[in-house]
Amino acid sequence: MDLIAGLLGEWSADYNVFSCLFRIFLATLLALIAGTERSTKFHSAGIRTFICVSLASVLSALGDIYLISRLSVPVPLLCPAVIIGIAVISTNTILFSSKNQLRGLTTSVGLWCIGILSILIGYGLYTVGVVAFLLFLLVIMLLPRFEKHMKRNSVYLEAHIELKSREGLQVFIHSLRQFGLKINDIEANPAYVNSGLGVYSVSMRVADPALRKKSHAEIVQAISAMETVAYIEEIV
Repeated sequence: MDLIAGLLGEWSADYNVFSCLFRIFLATLLALIAGTERSTKFHSAGIRTFICVSLASVLSALGDIYLISRLSVPVPLLCPAVIIGIAVISTNTILFSSKNQLRGLTTSVGLWCIGILSILIGYGLYTVGVVAFLLFLLVIMLLPRFEKHMKRNSVYLEAHIELKSREGLQVFIHSLRQFGLKINDIEANPAYVNSGLGVYSVSMRVADPALRKKSHAEIVQAISAMETVAYIEEIV
């Protein structure tokens, strides 16, 4: 028997009205917590989206239990369809910002993850669902700080750069190389293609060993002082 179900009693492990309501409540509560975290960071999917996805998932699990146990349906029908549906819906939360940054990928995967967690809870796997949810919170709340720290101490640097004119691109590239940076990729920002501005997303690597002792903030400040640069912002 599931650990949490063992603590609650046999009723929670059986398929009855009270266990179904409890599973719906637990899945909704976890989705509320996850949706609140996303909403506070102004992501495209928030509390309502996460709860709706969770409800659809837990209800599909309960429906599959009924179909299999009462109507002798050989395989689950609702859960696979819901998982595919969530995957399709969650892709709409992925957007490109004006700085050519990919936004919403974590939220998209988070929706899919909450859907699967809710299915587990709907099947009565409370302990697995709750432990997995705690790991999910750990990933989306604590790891971003660690990830940013790693990026800011890496020899690789990506920046949103606005030049004073498009004609200054060659001079800018030459200045970067003289400064000790190797350009891995440079791409015109599609959000500004028809604006007449020289706006680029630049991926660089610190090639000069002496330059590696400087922080990314110091490197960005040095680049901002170059004659051709109007504005620069590190993409993290």
